[in-house]
Amino acid sequence: MDGSMTTRLEHRSAQLIDQFGRHKHKLRISLTDRCNFRCSYCMPDTPEWLAKKDILSFEELLTFCEMMVSLGIRHIRLTGGEPLMRQGV
Repeated sequence: MDGSMTTRLEHRSAQLIDQFGRHKHKLRISLTDRCNFRCSYCMPDTPEWLAKKDILSFEELLTFCEMMVSLGIRHIRLTGGEPLMRQGV
């Protein structure tokens, strides 16, 4: 999480609240940085891919999502470069 997001206890349940006091209910997760398109607005001319060892495993993603749901996240959007480029999705 970036520095603007904090976790605090409120009404006996932990929730994600930003620096302006807004409750956070949505999460976007990039499953991969790979993409089979080369859209000019998105893809740099010479992309640098993350090493596979630097990408979270499905087990790590599931654990992270479960933690975020326990903190009040209700909507999870799966994105990526192209999420379906990730094997097993």
